[in-house]
Amino acid sequence: MPELTMTQVSQQFDISAHTLRYYDNNHLIPGVIRNARGRRVFTEDAQGWLRYILAFRSVGMSIKEIRHYVDLTSQGTDTIDERLTMLVHQQSEIDKQITDLNDKKKLLQWKIDNYSATKAELTKKTSLKNEAAPYQNWV
Repeated sequence: MPELTMTQVSQQFDISAHTLRYYDNNHLIPGVIRNARGRRVFTEDAQGWLRYILAFRSVGMSIKEIRHYVDLTSQGTDTIDERLTMLVHQQSEIDKQITDLNDKKKLLQWKIDNYSATKAELTKKTSLKNEAAPYQNWV
């Protein structure tokens, strides 16, 4: 993976240059260097870190938590237990989100099934097409 400019990274990861600068200014992306012109260059290491940062953010990890994680990695293997605990906790949070989304999906499916049944019933009773359905059927 070659070193990339800010524009290239912004396009590749579909994030704004502003977000990249914010992450870099907050020391979240190890491996970002400056070229001879003083512009940011994202090494292969920096691009890998950015993938993790975006994944962490997408599952609700805060900037503060990510910064702490990055700081822990720079301290070496003595912090593996704490990093592992952070990741297990985040995985647990994702599991909760999945459960919540599945509950919402079930509710929507119930509503879809309800509408489908109501529509089928109304289709059979052509004389009722323009009548309002009972509250439970149309909400």
